[in-house]
Formats: sequence, structure tokens, C-alpha cells
Amino acid sequence: MSISKVSRFGAAAVGVLVALGLAGCEKKAPPEQPPAKVTVAPPVKQTVQNYVVFDGTAAPLLYVSLEARVPGYLEQILFKDGAKVNKGDLLFVIEQDQYKQEVALNQAIYDEAKIEFDRQSTLLAQKATSQAAVDSARSKLQQAQANLALAQINLGYTEVRAPFDGVMGRHLIDVGNYLGASPDGIKLADIRQIQPLYIYFSMSQTELLAYIKMAGGTDNLGQGVGKLPIFAALQGDQGFPHEGVLDFAASDLDINTGTLQLRGQFANRDGAIVPGVYASVLVYYGNKRDALLVPFEAVLRDQQGPYVFVVGQDKKAARQNITTGQQFGHLIEVSKGLSDSDQVVINGFVTLSVGKPVDAQTSKVEPAELPGTGAAAKPVAAGS
Repeated sequence: MSISKVSRFGAAAVGVLVALGLAGCEKKAPPEQPPAKVTVAPPVKQTVQNYVVFDGTAAPLLYVSLEARVPGYLEQILFKDGAKVNKGDLLFVIEQDQYKQEVALNQAIYDEAKIEFDRQSTLLAQKATSQAAVDSARSKLQQAQANLALAQINLGYTEVRAPFDGVMGRHLIDVGNYLGASPDGIKLADIRQIQPLYIYFSMSQTELLAYIKMAGGTDNLGQGVGKLPIFAALQGDQGFPHEGVLDFAASDLDINTGTLQLRGQFANRDGAIVPGVYASVLVYYGNKRDALLVPFEAVLRDQQGPYVFVVGQDKKAARQNITTGQQFGHLIEVSKGLSDSDQVVINGFVTLSVGKPVDAQTSKVEPAELPGTGAAAKPVAAGS
């Protein structure tokens, strides 16, 4: 075979191999992905009101130290430590014999002085005595009356009674101890009124100025004393189940702490709030308004700000930039960017991208349980 024929045969073989190689390298087109399954719902329209939450501490409405005001042996303790008592209940009894005898003695002196005054008054009417004798008898009667009253007061001090409905602390003196005379009294126990009780909380200067700005430029805290409803939550509570009223608002900031002290009064009918316990306190501001709310989890965020996915008539996902407001329970307010007819993706949005076809199932967003009615609510800063 000549060299030229071999060359032509080799070239043809190479051409065949190249063609076969190119045919083997061709890729099949990927199968078309099915539309993403998502759940959509329109925003829920609900009447809401802005609020702020503060840290607070519970304190008794009244706190009194019960003290012995007369000397003597402590004879009886008529309560159990930590027990609830009613106003007027007898709590302690100090030996009374000496004080009863003093009352009896002064009663006798008073009776004698009364008889003598009446006798001198009768004699004066008969012109059988002088006015000076009558005046002297009157003075002795008045002295006897005063001494009798003092003796009766001291006898009353031997019984220590509850000044109001409250809860007793532990007794500090045991029965049988002698209670000596003391100008300051001898402390026997404490009693606290906790139904109702106070919760104290404070606003920093920054919080106060922000509150005034959010409230429309007016400080309605001072105006709301005795009227503004506030709500409290203890650790473990769902929402803010304890309702009270703003009871006190300081007129100026404390120069040492830079805070404005406030106080709420709560009925505490079930006794769940214990003095000294930490509590979150919710205070409303501004007027009630209608707002559009969406599930908090449906709001996504990136460098451009918060946004949601919506599904239009073309059944494709579209990005919708929004402005968020406050969170109410499991929902968050959308102040700009949505209408009440928009179909917002509330489930399945994690795998979405703009322009991606979707298989949308329609659902409904349940309204939020607003703070003060048992919903768990957390303040969320406004977005942009």
C-alpha cells in the first residue's frame, strides 16, 4: 500500500473517532423542576395599639412593723408565721392584769371626782358653796377623766391587732419574753398588704424621650395616673395576664440614676405576685389603629431590609420590600409595602427565589392575641 493511501486511511479513521467522541460528549437537557409548593395567605387586618415593656419589681402596698408599746411579758401569739390575716384580727397579747387594775383604779377616782363635782354644782345652785370650789371639783374631774382614758389606752396596747388585711411575716419574739419599755417600741413581726400590691419600674432618659416621641410628642404618663391600664407578666407567664393601672409617675428624673420612676397597682386577687419578684410591665401608648399583620416567620431580611415573598396572577414568586412595626403575639405589623389583598407566602418560602413558579395553597392568618389578653408578646424595633 502506498504512503498516500495509508495517510488517507488514517485521516478518515481519526475523523470517525472524533465524530464518535463528540457524539459521546453531548448532554441531555435536565428535567424541568416542578413548581415549589407554598402556602399563601393575605395579611390579617386587626386593631392594635403600640406598647413598650419595662423591667419591674413587686412591692407590698402597705408594710408595717408591729411593735409592743407597753412593757410586760408576751403571753400569746395568735397567728401562724406567713399566714393571711384580716383587719382587726388579734395577733399578740401582752400580760393585761396590771393594766386592767390601772383602769379600775382610775375609774374609781373618776367616779369619786364626778360625784364631788355634781355635789359642788348642786351646792352652788343653793348658794351653799363658792364658785372656786366648783371650779376645783371640775378640774379634778377632768384630770381623773384623762387618767382613765390613758389607762384604757395602755390596756388597749396589750392587744396587737392587724391594721389591714395582709400576710404576716415570722414572729420575732417568743411567748414568755419580757418586753421592756422602749421609746421606739419593740418589734414583734411584720405585716404586708399584697392584695392589692405595687410593681415599680423605671424609664431611662432615652426611653422616656422615645416614648414621648412615639406617643405623639406628649407625655401621657402623668396624665394617665389612675387611668392608664398597664399589664404585667411574671417569669413563665404566657403574655401579660395581670392587669393593673398606673398609680404613680415621678415628675422628674432621678439625678443619680437618670431614670423616671413609675408604679402600677395590681389587684393580685390570686396572690400570684409576691413582693420582691421580677416582673415585665407593659405600657400602651398612642391611639388604637387598624394594621396589617403577617406571621413573624414570613418576614425575611437582607442588606436591603425586610421583605416577604408574594405570589401574583402569574403564579410566580416575587419579592416585596416592606416596613415592619411592632410585634403582636406571633404576628408583626407591616406598615408599608402590602395591601390586604396581597397573597403572602407564609410557608415554603425558604426554597423560593424571585420569578420561580409556585404551586400555591391558600390559607388564612389567625388574628393575634394582643398583649393583656394572654398572648406572648415581645417588642420589635421598627424596620425600614
